[in-house]
Amino acid sequence: MRSEIVRSIGRRPVPITPLRPAIQQTSGEWLSRQAGEGLDFRTYRSYNLGDDPRSVHLATTIRTGEQTVIERVALRDLCLLVVLDCSPSMAVRRKADMLLSAALIMIYSGVRMEMRVGAVIAEEDGYLSLGMGSGQRFASRLLARVEDVCRSAGAGNESLPALRRVPLKRLLPPGGILMYMSDFLDEGGEVRAFPAFAGAVRRYDFIPVVIQDEFECSFPELHDDTLMEFVDPETGVLQDVWLSPEERARLRSLHEERFRRLEHMFHAHGARPIHIGEPGIGHVYTAMNRYFLAR
Repeated sequence: MRSEIVRSIGRRPVPITPLRPAIQQTSGEWLSRQAGEGLDFRTYRSYNLGDDPRSVHLATTIRTGEQTVIERVALRDLCLLVVLDCSPSMAVRRKADMLLSAALIMIYSGVRMEMRVGAVIAEEDGYLSLGMGSGQRFASRLLARVEDVCRSAGAGNESLPALRRVPLKRLLPPGGILMYMSDFLDEGGEVRAFPAFAGAVRRYDFIPVVIQDEFECSFPELHDDTLMEFVDPETGVLQDVWLSPEERARLRSLHEERFRRLEHMFHAHGARPIHIGEPGIGHVYTAMNRYFLAR
């Protein structure tokens, strides 16, 4: 999956745009100790084997007759933290695949834009940290951890690796981008209460990513009486259910009303959600890209 993300996106990361400027943790002028691909000039130097050929500064190279590259200051003022919901309901159908695609695309895009990136697993009593940092080597390890966790969630494996429980405020500075990826449904299949995320909305640039397919945000159009197989999201038990046209219409109405309540809950708190309803990388990338371009 990681290699597919890199091949599909390449040098076209999702243009992650903060809703408001991040609160700086340092005062005065400062420079990153790491060179990056930012906009602020740092210095010129001779081209070395292994440098990106696109970093060659043509004007200086022509003037001096020697291949010269330009170094720029890395822009790492922004932080991105992805929160993963690995509850049993995420193992239903292909929601774990949608969760994995969305998480990998956003982490990869954050790395390409030289942000500090991180990921945590949401639990009822806190958050399990998968790490927070910057740089290609760290990002490679983080992407592998996220993929392992999402694969385990998709397989219905409730056991999580031994991780350190960390409060969000210790990982993410105020104003940082917090993307909470979940179906936002409780054990009974109803919309989860919002107060658990209220603090995040006030402190961070909170972006809910709603991962729900057509069986949860509406209901598929079917014809005549239909025998369907349903999987209990909590127990994993497979059972056959006979649905009449009237019953299908009632279920469709209930699902659509539940999804409207979910959207209304977010809008009431000033949070505009992203809806992921298909697992393909192209669909997830388009939804994320469209969201940030419209900011």
